[in-house]
Amino acid sequence: WKHQVGVFRDLYQERCETTLAALEDLLPQARWTTPHGGFYVWVTLPEGLDATAMLPRAVTERVAYVPGTAFYADGQGRQNLRLSYCYPTSERIREGVRRLAGVVEAELEVLQTFGDASFGTVAVEERHGLSAPGPDLT
Repeated sequence: WKHQVGVFRDLYQERCETTLAALEDLLPQARWTTPHGGFYVWVTLPEGLDATAMLPRAVTERVAYVPGTAFYADGQGRQNLRLSYCYPTSERIREGVRRLAGVVEAELEVLQTFGDASFGTVAVEERHGLSAPGPDLT
């Protein structure tokens, strides 16, 4: 069994390194963690992008991830996503990151053309002193 653990460790190390190299090559405008174990890389998207809003477009391009908001109870993590490298082969990992990079590029083009999607609501609230009702925590 110890031999098998070594085999899996080497396999996952290769897939992790493939993921990190693909991110470096194909998605340099993002930031990410360097795992020291586990099966995931935590990615921070460029400013203004929302991983949850972007997910349907990513799935259309046949790439999936877990939006960062799934890991917070308070709505944080919109700019983050979690990529898994435990199951796909190195070739599929690189292709998945290529597809994700295409989605991010398209989202950045939309952002550059039309501005931040939250601009309207946040700007109006700030200008007029309005705010959404908060949860009843009592």
